[in-house]
Amino acid sequence: MTSQICDIVIHAGKVVTMNDQNEVLENGVVAISGNRICAVGQAQDMQHWQGKKTIHAPMQALIPGLIDTHNHLFQLAGRGLGDGMALWQWLGEFMLPLAADIRPAEALAAVRLGALEAASSGLTTVLDNHYAPADPETTIAVAQALQDTGLRGIVARGMFGPFTPVARDNGLQDTLFRHSVKHELDTMQECLSNWKQGRVQIWPSPINIIYNDLDLVLGSAEMARKFDVRWQTHCSEAPVDPDIFQKAYGARPFRWLDEQGWLDERAGFAHAIWMDDDEIERAGRAGCSIAHNPMSNEYLASGPIRLKELLEAGVRIGLGADGAAGHQVDLFQIMRQAVYVQRLARLDPQASNAQDAFWLASRGGAEMLGIDAGQLSEGKLADMALVNLDQAHLSPCFDVVASLVYCASGRDVTMTIVNGQVIYENGESQCVSKQEVVAKAREHCTALITRLGVLKPAGLMPA
Repeated sequence: MTSQICDIVIHAGKVVTMNDQNEVLENGVVAISGNRICAVGQAQDMQHWQGKKTIHAPMQALIPGLIDTHNHLFQLAGRGLGDGMALWQWLGEFMLPLAADIRPAEALAAVRLGALEAASSGLTTVLDNHYAPADPETTIAVAQALQDTGLRGIVARGMFGPFTPVARDNGLQDTLFRHSVKHELDTMQECLSNWKQGRVQIWPSPINIIYNDLDLVLGSAEMARKFDVRWQTHCSEAPVDPDIFQKAYGARPFRWLDEQGWLDERAGFAHAIWMDDDEIERAGRAGCSIAHNPMSNEYLASGPIRLKELLEAGVRIGLGADGAAGHQVDLFQIMRQAVYVQRLARLDPQASNAQDAFWLASRGGAEMLGIDAGQLSEGKLADMALVNLDQAHLSPCFDVVASLVYCASGRDVTMTIVNGQVIYENGESQCVSKQEVVAKAREHCTALITRLGVLKPAGLMPA
């Protein structure tokens, strides 16, 4: 057979394809040409592929790049703080005051830190719901930071708009509700017009449909359609949220949005825990998407998502790390929590499994964000990662997907490839200086937290 030349050939002990048959190839090979996968197969069938770069990884698993569908990377400036609070208290007393005070240099330092952590943990795409500061310059700088790290990404610019009665009556302060609907949408349009959509995109994001001005929500949906992008908002995260919304507007949020004609495939929601049967049916019929954030849902005691019903209804679902309430940009940790929380909520060991969780973190996320990735198949974008299986905590490895979900962590990743380019290898970013990113994040985040005065001398949050 005639030799075929490509850019990279990877030989791996196990290739987790996540294709339609969920094949796992023993001694598999993936060939990359440009930014696409050009061939996948068993080693004996791939000998004619010759790479300009060849990677031999006999004791490693090659997996599709993991996709984080909802995060707030600037929040990592307050990592480990705000413990022991439910959502509305956590927002009102900790996170929104931090967001109101954070400076652009501090936010960007935290974003770069989170992007570096993502790349080093096998993530290839991150949706960063960035809302502080949300001026055009900082928003575009956040997009540039993701791009500089080598990631594929989306900056969903969070918008608070005017201070609404719902926000006021539920204990939020007006510090972030600074601008009119027109100002927010004009600024959003400026960001969309001034950023070249490519490997990193910018989307509109009314921050939370529960307490946003609804003209801002509808204007964001309209703008997404105009610019041919998608949009994302928080929705029904806390148990009280649907009741608050219904009391204010006469319907639960998904029904209201559906009746306005804007519940469609462009609409994305973070959390969406507290949905009733009617809302689930409407969401599935519309083909909208939900970012499931099991770690933060557990941390803030927000509740378990109705995952089985949502998937059966046809809702597109991916996994999210969700900023400071998720603590880490590590989807291996989040995958196992996605399994555990469903089993615990239903008292059913078959309620979810490792294959389900891995699908959510890869193909589910890709479908949700509209990315032609999430699986190792010919023609797909060359986004992937290598995971070292030759370790005590991953041995023996009889079921590689189960071992990855239940036993692995981001620290086991040895290489991350995005768009056909190696962006992380053997502990070092190939795009930015790890030492510089970590040092600047430590400096800027310490300055922010010290200025906020949220630490006691012993380093604990006040009771």
